Amino acid sequence: MDITLDDRLNVLQQISQRKLVEILDAIPGTKDLVIEQKLMKILDSFVGVSMLKRYGIEKIYKLEQGLKLSNVQHIFLVSSDLIACKRVLDQIQSEIPPNVRPHAQPCHHILVTPFVPTVLNSIIEEEGLSGLVTVQTLSWEFIRLDGNILSLENCMFTDLYYHKDTTLLPALARGLWSLQLILGSPKLTLSFGKYSQQMLKIMESMRQCLGSSNIENEIGALIIMDRNYDLVTPLLTPVTYAGLLYEVVEIKVGTGILGESQTKLDPDKDQIYGEVRDTPCSEVFPILHGKAKSLKSEQNAIQTMKLAEMERYVATRLQKTRDLTRQLAFHISACQLIADTLSSDFQILQRLEKWILENDHPLRTLRLLCLLSIASDGITQNELDTMQKLHLHAHGYKHIPLFYKLQSTGLLKCRTENILHKLPNWSSEWNNNAQKLKLLPSYLKQTEQKGRSCPSYVFSNAYIPVIAQALNTVVNQEKDPKSLEVLANLSNCVISGQRGSLLPKMVVICIIGGITYAEITACRFIEKATGIRLVLTSDSIITGNKILEKIQDI
Repeated sequence: MDITLDDRLNVLQQISQRKLVEILDAIPGTKDLVIEQKLMKILDSFVGVSMLKRYGIEKIYKLEQGLKLSNVQHIFLVSSDLIACKRVLDQIQSEIPPNVRPHAQPCHHILVTPFVPTVLNSIIEEEGLSGLVTVQTLSWEFIRLDGNILSLENCMFTDLYYHKDTTLLPALARGLWSLQLILGSPKLTLSFGKYSQQMLKIMESMRQCLGSSNIENEIGALIIMDRNYDLVTPLLTPVTYAGLLYEVVEIKVGTGILGESQTKLDPDKDQIYGEVRDTPCSEVFPILHGKAKSLKSEQNAIQTMKLAEMERYVATRLQKTRDLTRQLAFHISACQLIADTLSSDFQILQRLEKWILENDHPLRTLRLLCLLSIASDGITQNELDTMQKLHLHAHGYKHIPLFYKLQSTGLLKCRTENILHKLPNWSSEWNNNAQKLKLLPSYLKQTEQKGRSCPSYVFSNAYIPVIAQALNTVVNQEKDPKSLEVLANLSNCVISGQRGSLLPKMVVICIIGGITYAEITACRFIEKATGIRLVLTSDSIITGNKILEKIQDI
C-alpha cells in the first residue's frame, strides 16, 4: 500500500510522543506531571492522558503558586522562558526542607522546551538545588493543525524582529530538518531574508552532524521567508472565513474557543469548517443557513420514523447529527461575532474614518498607520508625533514605548522628507517592488475578478501575499523563467538548486515569525489550481492584532 502525504505528516505526532514517553520511562515509579499553562494544549495534541498514565503519571497539574503535589517524584514541563523556569524552582524550594537537602535524592525533573537556557544551571546552583534537580530538553516536532499546516505554536516574532534574539531559530530549523527526514531533501531552495539564510545554514550543520534522509526525494521546492519580508499581509484584514475567524476568536493549537463552545478547526473533525474555511465571509452565512434548514428537516423526519428506522438512525446517524448541530452552532456564533466586530464590506470606508478620528479601536488604527508607513516608505516625524500624541491622549501614557517598539520591528517607518515635494511623479520603493512582483492586481482586473480566480481574493482582489506569488513563480518557472529571475534579483533573496520543471510536484513553505491565514488560503488556491501538493510550516499562526499585542506586551 502506498504511503500518502497524510501518513507521513502524522509520523511527526508519533515522534513527539516517543520523545516524551522515553523520558518518562527512564524515571521509574509513579510521578506527578506539572505543566505550564500555555503548553497544556500543545501536549494534548500529541499525547493523551491514558498514554501518560501508562508511563507512571498519576496526576497532572497546572503550574501555579501554592501547589500541593501528591507523589514524591515530580516532572515539570516548562518553556525556556526564565520567569517560568524560576517559578518551577520556587515550587521545588517549597517542597524540600533546608535540613533535608544534604540527604535528599533527586526526585524533581525539569523538562524545558524547546531548549534549556544556558543560565538555568547557574540559577539552580544559586538556589542551592544542585544535585537535587535534573534538567532535560524536550523538543517536539511540528504540530499538525488544519490539514497541511504545521506549526511549533511558539511565536518568534518579537524575539527575532524586536530583541534580535535568534535562540529559538534552531528549534524551527530542527523541525524542518525532521520534516525532510520524512519527505526527502528539496531539489530547489529559495530563501527570503537574513534569518531564512541563517536557518538554512543551521539545517546544513544538522545534516552533516545528524544525517539526512535516504528516501527518494518528494520535495520539489522549499521556500523560506522572513516575516518582515512581507509585513503588509498581516496588517491587511482578510475576507475569508478562516482568516477572520483567527482575527476575532480565541484559537489555541487549532481549537476555536467561543465562550463555552469549542471546535477543532480541522476538516477531518469539523465538516462544516472544511466546507467554508476558504470561502469569503459574506458567502458563509447562507451556507450555514442552508445546513440549519437541512437539520431541521431531519429532525421533523424523525417524528414519523418507525421503530426499525429509528434504531437504524440511532446506530448510524444520531452522533453525526449531534456533532453537526454543535459545529453549526459554533460557526453561526462565530459569523455573528465577525459581523459585530468587523462590520460588513460596504461600511468599511466609513468605519475606517471613524476609527482614525475617534481612536475607538486602537489596534486597528495602529495597523492602518503601520500599513500606510510601509506602503509609502515611511511617514514624516511630524506626522508620527501627531499620531503618537493623539494615541497617548486617547489610551494613556503607558503606551509611550509602543511607537519605539513598532519602529524597532520595522512595522512603523519614518522618513526625513515630505512626499508632497515629490508629487506628481513620486512612487514608493515598496510600490515599485510590489509592481515588479505583480502583487497589486490592476483596477481592471479587480473589477473583473469578483470571483475566486486569483490568490488576491483573500484581500478582495487588492493584494497578493509575497509568499503566494513566490509559490506561483516556482510552480510556473518553466513557462515563465523571467519571473524567477525577478525574484532572484530581490535583496536578501537566494535561489539554489535545480531550476526548470517542478518535479516532484510538492512544495514546502516556511515563514519565520508567523504565517497568516490569508497566506495559507492564497497558497491553497494555487495548490488547487496547479495540482501540486503543499506543506505550510511556521513557528505560529498570527494576525496583525496578535503582532501588535505582543509588541505592546514587551
